[in-house]
Amino acid sequence: MAPKPPKIKGLFTENDQATFFSISVQPWHNIIQDNLVTSNCFVLVVSCYKMQKGAEHEFLQFDISSPDKVHTCIVIAERGGGFRGRHRDCSDAMQPANTIAPVDTMTEAATLPDAMMPLLSSLDVAEDPTKSQMGAHDLVSYATLGSRASAELGCKCEKATYICTLTFSEKDRLSATQIATLLYVTSKHEPTYSITNTQCYWFIKTMFDALKSLFMSTQEDIMNFPMKPRSAVEVCDKYRVAWAALAEEGEQKRRAEQWQEEERWQEREQHQAAEEAARIEHEKHQAAEEQHQAAEEQHQAAEEQCQAAEEEKMKAVRGHGQQRMQMRGYCEIWRH
Repeated sequence: MAPKPPKIKGLFTENDQATFFSISVQPWHNIIQDNLVTSNCFVLVVSCYKMQKGAEHEFLQFDISSPDKVHTCIVIAERGGGFRGRHRDCSDAMQPANTIAPVDTMTEAATLPDAMMPLLSSLDVAEDPTKSQMGAHDLVSYATLGSRASAELGCKCEKATYICTLTFSEKDRLSATQIATLLYVTSKHEPTYSITNTQCYWFIKTMFDALKSLFMSTQEDIMNFPMKPRSAVEVCDKYRVAWAALAEEGEQKRRAEQWQEEERWQEREQHQAAEEAARIEHEKHQAAEEQHQAAEEQHQAAEEQCQAAEEEKMKAVRGHGQQRMQMRGYCEIWRH
């Protein structure tokens, strides 16, 4: 039986989980940031794929290891056109994959709740000019590698064409927390889906180039990645600001926890000192009582000795009186 994967929400699923989970980038970012364990889950490989049959669509796959390096999860990030009008974040509820229409589906988005809207591909937008400018739906899907859910998620990559890969070294590692931050910054940088500019290709290429700029020791295996969006530089700058703010927030939390721990330690020390003082006072009181009891016993012994001496004296006096009376009796007899 395969060992159970770690219970890390947003990354790993149970082995018997039938379907992978999908969630919008912002709530996924919040889930990852709120769990300190994710900072010890490191990215092994980032791969870029392109679907060319039917609807053209690009997406990224992240292979992320567990803290103990026993398990690996698959995280897929992608962009689609979610809905017309202003960009708004979808529900933070994680949805099983079988509730979300495939990326190349022609299902009408209006018939589904916000959290379950299908991603609209370039083909969808091209066939409907009214969808050329809409709010982007940036989505993350994940499953534990080797689980039932990963088999379903892996079909997405099998149907796509491999483009390129980034491999990270041990000395310049990328954590799940950093990936969540970069995805969030990229999504917020251009929240609108545009068929000509900020489509799925822009999203994953900006992410890919930002990763190469931020982590210089990565090894790139390029197959075919021609265009280079200018947004990568701006996203890198925003990422550095966001990561610095996150690091400062983490440092403040660490200091607060350290201060609370020091307070608890001082309270424990004070409590132990008070208990020690009470113990010493109790021992002193007990010693005083024992001394008092010993003095009482000595006094009682002295009284008993005195009483015994008095009794001996009375016996001696009585004995002396009896002797005198006997002598008087003898004298009287002698006189007669």
